[in-house]
Amino acid sequence: MKRIKYIAKNELYSLFFSPIAWVLMILFFILISTRYIDGLAWLLEMYQTGGPGLEGTQFLTSTFTSDGMSGLYSGVQGNMYLFLPLITMGLISREMSSGTIKLLYSSPLRIREVVLGKYLAVLSFILCLLVLMGVILVPVCAEIFHPDYGQLAASLLGLFMVLASYTAIGLFISSLTAYQIVAAISTFAILGFLLRVGSLWQDIDVIRNITFYMNLGGKSATLMHGLLNLRDIAYFGIIIGGFLLFTMIRIRSGMEYISRWKKAGRYLVVIVVAFVVAYITHKPAVNVYFDATRNEMLTITPPTQAMLTKLNDGELEVTLYGNLFTDYNSVSRVAQNSIAENLWGPYIRFKHDINVKFVYYYDLDTSNFRFKKNPGKSLEEIAKKEADSYRESLDDFLTPAEAGRQINAKAEEYRSFFVLRYKGRSTILRTFADQRFWPSENEISAAINRLIGVPPRISFITDEIERGPFSPRNRDYRHLASQVPLRHSLVNQGYDFDTISLRDKEIPTGLAALMIADPRTPFSPGNLEKINRYIDGGGNLFITCEPDRKEITKPLLDKLGLSLRDGMLIQSSDEFSSDVIFPYLTGSGKKLSPQLDRETDDDILYRGDTLLRVVMPGAGALTYEEKNGFRIYPLLRSDKKLSWNRVAPISNDSLQMKVARRPDDEPGSYATAVRMTRKINGTEQRIIVTSDADFMSKPQLVEGYPNKRYNTGFGFWCFSYFSYGQFPSNTLRPKSIDNGFSITVDNIAIQETIFCWIIPVLIGIIGSVILIRRKRK
Repeated sequence: MKRIKYIAKNELYSLFFSPIAWVLMILFFILISTRYIDGLAWLLEMYQTGGPGLEGTQFLTSTFTSDGMSGLYSGVQGNMYLFLPLITMGLISREMSSGTIKLLYSSPLRIREVVLGKYLAVLSFILCLLVLMGVILVPVCAEIFHPDYGQLAASLLGLFMVLASYTAIGLFISSLTAYQIVAAISTFAILGFLLRVGSLWQDIDVIRNITFYMNLGGKSATLMHGLLNLRDIAYFGIIIGGFLLFTMIRIRSGMEYISRWKKAGRYLVVIVVAFVVAYITHKPAVNVYFDATRNEMLTITPPTQAMLTKLNDGELEVTLYGNLFTDYNSVSRVAQNSIAENLWGPYIRFKHDINVKFVYYYDLDTSNFRFKKNPGKSLEEIAKKEADSYRESLDDFLTPAEAGRQINAKAEEYRSFFVLRYKGRSTILRTFADQRFWPSENEISAAINRLIGVPPRISFITDEIERGPFSPRNRDYRHLASQVPLRHSLVNQGYDFDTISLRDKEIPTGLAALMIADPRTPFSPGNLEKINRYIDGGGNLFITCEPDRKEITKPLLDKLGLSLRDGMLIQSSDEFSSDVIFPYLTGSGKKLSPQLDRETDDDILYRGDTLLRVVMPGAGALTYEEKNGFRIYPLLRSDKKLSWNRVAPISNDSLQMKVARRPDDEPGSYATAVRMTRKINGTEQRIIVTSDADFMSKPQLVEGYPNKRYNTGFGFWCFSYFSYGQFPSNTLRPKSIDNGFSITVDNIAIQETIFCWIIPVLIGIIGSVILIRRKRK
């Protein structure tokens, strides 16, 4: 060990008594200081501006250190990729070009002592650079609220392992040539290859897994975000140990006269051992994780973990069915490892026998534009042309007939989607027509929940021409209930929907809720009796009414202690029809779910939307009297300053104009949605009634209104209310506390002067003094 330290000490003297070390330190510090100042200015601007910009200042510790665009750690990784080869290029090649390597051969030093000594010297230099980075981390910790020290420390460890790997690679390349510039260029090439190899040859089945595992960039990103795990740490250990052993083998080969086969055998032994270690540590059952972030932000939430523990009696098979014609770039063979690792890796961590498979098919609806662009061509010919554009063979895709024996592509609108299978049960997990595309933990946990429990079923009555969950008509509720490509549709959150007629049968048992959506004809006595029996038996109910058809719903509302006042609520406006009102969410409305409560609190913070409006065109005023054991809570109320109840008839033409208040109008704040609860048969019965049926129809969900409106969220959580919090599962995480600054933008100029000018100049002065004194000696 003394000899290793002695060699390291001499190598450090040689390094610091040359200008290159000091120049690199100055350049390194200026680069990371510039990155820090730019990131600080950007984040401070958002923080001081406030409003929606505050959303970008959540988890500031991670943003400062690991964010791909402005993170200090990712910046250091990129900078050192350029700098370290300039340090390592001469470690061995200098000895070879000057002839001193022969002295090392004849000295009593062992090869491993020489290699480890030189390696330790460069690691010491790296530590000096990390100390310089620590100079910047000090103000980072001082200027943001409650920094996440665990994430900082774990990420710093990950960064050190990355740079240690760079050094080991550079040391080996230096032993291959006597020309330092050749060693530097070769090191650049090797590091560049390892940083990008994960995206190479991913379309070749034989080597796909090998190149993806070798991806240094992917492994480093995981560690530098604060998720330490045995697989990635072992990967860097393999890189470091393997290249150090390669260096020792290379130097020893110069001292011996042995055959090329024997030399190659030594390298082969190291490679085989590395592959064995990599294979063992890559197994999910062997891997060990430590999430160093505050509140384990890189780990799936406890409710999802609990669901996975219930899948303990067999393999969970996850099959991606990718359509050649729909977002194929995202689901292609090239993306398979990324999908398995990034999307399903957090779940495989807790259930090791999740088996991710990939099946590809081609199919299209006959109305698709491709048939118009290719007149006279068959679907197979169009698919062949599409496959050729991706450089794929059509033989690798199932035909529509073959795919039809496994899936119902038409029901999934010919999109790409997952099928989850467990012990004979299966469910669909979809991709979505938004920027994120992939399912989030909400959708994945909903799919898993369907495999282990009974999915909630909402049945829509159809006898009185009610609105339904499947029709694409604007008046119906397909957009919120069953629109396949939309993430917020309840069908993608674990719900089942169907329609029922009560003419020949009773209301089925086991419903999450019965939906009566704007009936247009009076209930038959038999149907009304069946609904009353359902209510008396404790069944959950969701009723949406329209004031101009209040006589139809009156028998039901009377039973519940509710009534619709005569007239219609009016809110005079220069922009909208006067029958469009904007009631606000009450406290009880916000607390329909913890998720809605969080969303509204965030919007109050970020957007100042303290009234939390829902758009209701043509709503009536609900009045109520508690009876039959029900407790009643208003969910939505009209604004008494802006709206009133118009009792007198009003024509449609008049509604299009700004309406003035009349003396006989009824002022006040009226409930437009209520929830009712009571204990019956040992369970809590839940009922929601609204005085408007249009607020959940497609126009109110997708049309633009000023500021943010809560029609989608309120409608979604009204349905979710009937699952008693089971669907979707609560995947909320604790709110960020490192979300603000103790400084202002005025401090940026001072810090820029210190970090970009004063400290680099001081480093230059110290280096100059040391070099001048050395030269005098």
